[in-house]
Amino acid sequence: MNFTDLGKITYKKNCKSISLPLVDIPQDISMHTDFIAYREDEYIRIYDRKCDHNGGKLCLLDSVIKCPMHGTFDARVGKYTNIEVSKKELDYEIIDDNLVVNFNHDEPTLPGQKKLEITITYLSHACLLIETNEVSFITDPWIVGFAFASGWWPKSPPPKDWSKIVNSVDFIYISHNHPDHLNLFTLKYIREDMEYIVPDFESQSVSRMLIKNGFNNIFKAQFQNYYRYKNTELLLTIFKSGDFRDDSGLYFTYGNFSFLSTVDSNNLNFQKFPTDITLFASSFAGGASGYPLCFETVNSTEKTKVLDRNRKAIKATVRQNIQRSGAKFFLPYAGFFTESAQRDLEILQNNRKNTVENFTDLVASTSLLNINEFDKYFFNGSNLFDYQNIQRDSLDVESPEVIMENVFQNCLFSESNIRGYFDNCSFKKELILYLTLTNDNFSETYNSLIVDFRGPEVDVNFINFNWQKIKKDRNEKDIHNILHIKVRQDSFVWVIDNKMPWEDLSIGFQCRIDRIPDIYNVDFWHYFTNVYI
Repeated sequence: MNFTDLGKITYKKNCKSISLPLVDIPQDISMHTDFIAYREDEYIRIYDRKCDHNGGKLCLLDSVIKCPMHGTFDARVGKYTNIEVSKKELDYEIIDDNLVVNFNHDEPTLPGQKKLEITITYLSHACLLIETNEVSFITDPWIVGFAFASGWWPKSPPPKDWSKIVNSVDFIYISHNHPDHLNLFTLKYIREDMEYIVPDFESQSVSRMLIKNGFNNIFKAQFQNYYRYKNTELLLTIFKSGDFRDDSGLYFTYGNFSFLSTVDSNNLNFQKFPTDITLFASSFAGGASGYPLCFETVNSTEKTKVLDRNRKAIKATVRQNIQRSGAKFFLPYAGFFTESAQRDLEILQNNRKNTVENFTDLVASTSLLNINEFDKYFFNGSNLFDYQNIQRDSLDVESPEVIMENVFQNCLFSESNIRGYFDNCSFKKELILYLTLTNDNFSETYNSLIVDFRGPEVDVNFINFNWQKIKKDRNEKDIHNILHIKVRQDSFVWVIDNKMPWEDLSIGFQCRIDRIPDIYNVDFWHYFTNVYI
């Protein structure tokens, strides 16, 4: 392997303490500038106000702690109510009748002093080409084909001779296994001996997908370790997403040029960011989730409100990350996709997203790099000295429907294949999954089955059921969750046959979801997206 492990990155310690008179901490739940408190007589719990999903600020509204994007937090038990995630308590001291809470804001650093030239080129969606005189690499190649079981299509025409460009680089970084970052249709054009650097997730969700598709030259990077590529000036490290997902971001320096990308990560590295970044890149558009459009637990009016709120929250998070990193330039990327298939016309019309132009007023000291104007940027150290456009081909001449027909033509429903898939999954949970396999607009049921994960063996029954009656008859004393997924049969069979991640179905708008209780079943989606693939 060509990556030399230089050990853990170093951190600069920035500590601050907040002190309040104990009498200012009332009984029950209270919200303060920097923390949340729960007090029951002399028993106190303290939590920071940072949302553990995307790093936004929790607020107290109508006596309920809420995240603007995602749900509610119960400080009495330290858990979010809409997801199976707990929040870590903060340490505190009682000194002279004062409550003293200590906050650490560590800043990682990598060395780099030389003024060297480097070029950043936007190729497609989350795919960037980084070139120096010593080394070149790309990130997250999705250039052709669809993503998320046909729900997403590239918005940008592919660069001219893109396969030659991609195959000429030294290595590829892949942030996570979502198909808009690890795309099988694009990987088919890449030479088998290509070197990859990927996060060393516990699930090995990226490396196993690469191996399954014929790539074996894979370097698994430990989080927060930094690496030198060969004997070059390129030093890089991979940070983990701070939420519950398999996701990552990239930090590298080349001389005194520094680059940080959160990609799609939420709360990257728990917001322990390097400062004085030259170029900060992140997703920006929103609309990259099946929630709320695919959820029958949310009415149409509320869906519009959630989408509007999410767009504003994404913009606020980007602003916060830019300020935290002190970035000189901001590159919005990883948001250039569209819902091109005719069967997703309703999604296309309702899934409103941020545009690059929405970010022109971010931070006065940060310059926006708009790839709609220029897609290639030349740096000398931390100074941008030129920019231009690259040549691009026209988009695929074949319609999405033709491509989908070619891909899905062999995806035939088979009870034995589906039963074998679940029989071998080894997933155990107090959960019953109800699956309805449908046509394109979810109006006609082709097949249905019930999968019970509660026993020592997974129980699969191909049987018709009445979901509304099941919901109505559910006993309040039942401890198991019930989850109903109404899914397009062709996309479902394709995912099952190819052992693709199940988030292909939800993020790709291929299904409609109902659930009791109305919480995110973290273990189920993680297992069938990152483990059983």
